Order: sequence, then C-alpha cells, then structure tokens
Amino acid sequence: MSHVGPAYGSLAANQAKIAAKRDPNLDREAQEWIEAVIGEKFPSEPYEEALKDGVILCKLMNKLQPGAIQKYATSGGAFKLRENISIFQNAARAYGLGDAELFQTIDLFEKRNIPQVTQCVFALGRTAQKKKFNGPILGPKMSDTNVREFTEEQLRAGQSTLGLLNEGMAKGAPSECERISSISKYQLQREKLQIKEQNQDRSCHIKTARATSELSERSFSIDDRHRSHSRQRQSQQRTLSNSSVENLLTNLQNIQLPSSSSTSSSTLNSYNNEQQQQEEGEHCLQVLIELARDTDSTRINRLDRLYSFIEDSIGMVELRSLLRFIKSSSSEINLNESPLNLYSSILPTVIALILLENDI
Repeated sequence: MSHVGPAYGSLAANQAKIAAKRDPNLDREAQEWIEAVIGEKFPSEPYEEALKDGVILCKLMNKLQPGAIQKYATSGGAFKLRENISIFQNAARAYGLGDAELFQTIDLFEKRNIPQVTQCVFALGRTAQKKKFNGPILGPKMSDTNVREFTEEQLRAGQSTLGLLNEGMAKGAPSECERISSISKYQLQREKLQIKEQNQDRSCHIKTARATSELSERSFSIDDRHRSHSRQRQSQQRTLSNSSVENLLTNLQNIQLPSSSSTSSSTLNSYNNEQQQQEEGEHCLQVLIELARDTDSTRINRLDRLYSFIEDSIGMVELRSLLRFIKSSSSEINLNESPLNLYSSILPTVIALILLENDI
C-alpha cells in the first residue's frame, strides 16, 4: 500500500516540468471526443478525476473495439479501480498502441503525468482512424496513400535529364592543378597561424614564471608573520584561569537531559510501522486470493497484476533488487535477516511472482 507525500528536490522539479507541459485545450478535446464516442457526459468533477477509476476508459475501448474488455469493476476499493487501468492498457496495446504511447498506472491514479494520459487518448484516436472506425474523429484527419504511376516515356525523359545535370556539374568542377594549389595556400596560412600561436604561448609562459617567483618571495614573508602570530595565540591559550574552569563546570551541570516524551514518540512510531506492515500483509493475501479465484485470466495477465501491485508498494528499483537477491543467492536464506525482514509483508506476493515467471 503506497503512501504518496509531497515531492522535494529533483522530483518536485520534474513534476513542475510535467505540469507545465499540460495543455487544457488538448484535455478538453480528448474529453469531448470520449463523450461523443461513448454517448455519455463526464461527471461534474475535473478531467483527471473522472478518468481516475478507469471505468470511462474501459467503456471507450469497448466502443472502439466491441468485446475488447469483457469485465471491469465499476465500484470497490482502490486496488480494483487501479486494476481497471491495467485492463485498459492491455486492451489498448492489443488494439495497436505502442508502449511509448501508453501511460503508467500511477500517471493517472496518482495524477503524476496527466499530459501522457491525454497523449494516449490522442493515439487511440489516430489508431481508430487507421482501423476505419465509423465514429467521431480526434485530431487531424489521416492522409490517404497517393500512389503515382509513370509511363515508360516519362521514365526515359527523367533519365536524360539526370544525364544533363551530371554533365553540367562536371563542367563546373575545378581542375586537379587548381585544387592542389588551393590546398597548398591553405596549408601555408595554417602554418603561419600556428607559429604565431606558439610565440604567444612562449611569452605567456615567461610572464607567468616571473609572476610566480614574485609571489613565492611574498608568501615566505607572509608565512613568517603567520607563524609568529600562531605562537602568540598558543601561549595565550595555554594559560587558563580558575574562573574559566568554574564557569565550565557550572555550564555542564546546567545541561538538561531529554525528557521521556521522546521515548514515547519512538514507541508510537514503531507501533504505527507495525500496523502499516500488518495492513500491507492483508492486502497481499487479498491479491493472492483474488488471483487464485480468477480462472479466466491468462498467465501474462496475472504477472502484470502482481508486478503492478508490488511496484506500487515498494517501487520498481527495489523490486528488481529483491528478485535478483532471491534468485542469485546460493547460500541458505534467513527470513529474519536483511533484506528479507524489511519486506516480510509482501514476501508471499514476490514468491508467487517468481513461481508464475518459472511457470510452476
């Protein structure tokens, strides 16, 4: 179960760039096209909130390709509604959309990249035109093929024109002697420039050497002064009066130790972490039970559902690292040691994912 908080640093900058790319006119065009295709108006809520549960997108796919989505959830918890978006993505990919044209589940459900969602809708509109969809059109109309046929006489005339062009280019080309003379002049000019640059570099080196010698003499005198001052400061620091010692002891006695409220807050945080791990474990069991009951889904669909659930919980990078650790570990694995003890709540789901990948 993922908890999204405020973004900071580079993540906040990336989100600001994505928000700046969003065009309200494109969102309005996509919304009007979807309403015209499915024959329903959007709710009074904003564009991204209306698409968040994936119900409207599933209806759109069934209108573009009847029977593309057999079953989708119209109500329920967050997990079922997120699953609607995954079902729509699989149907859109089968309809002809590429991976670059699709969006991730968190882009819509957590509103991280709404412009990518709109681009996916426009890609659906283009693909529908290619498939001769008898309905409303989104975006510019796709151009038809314009095949041109030439006769034998036209092809012969074109070949003769190319021959004339080649002859004209040959006449205008310089001779071999002219080309060699131009190259030699260019080389002489280049050698003169190199000699001037070398002379300038030598004069600069001489000036820098003189400047460094003067600076070294000055630095010796400055070092002598610093040494004398440091010796005076050390002698002053060695003499410490009795009054300064007494003041130091009183200041140490006045230091107050932290109260017991900090320990109570730490115990409260540990309790909250345990409760959160328990909730994540219950969600994992719920996912596994639903997968076991669902006999209609294919192996690939089950893998996609498990991947999306675990990535939402711990992220893609941590999931890849955990899978690599479990598969590559040759020694005996201890569940109470790191890193498995940190992922104990979702470990059954990860094991189920590995078994499905191995087709067991």
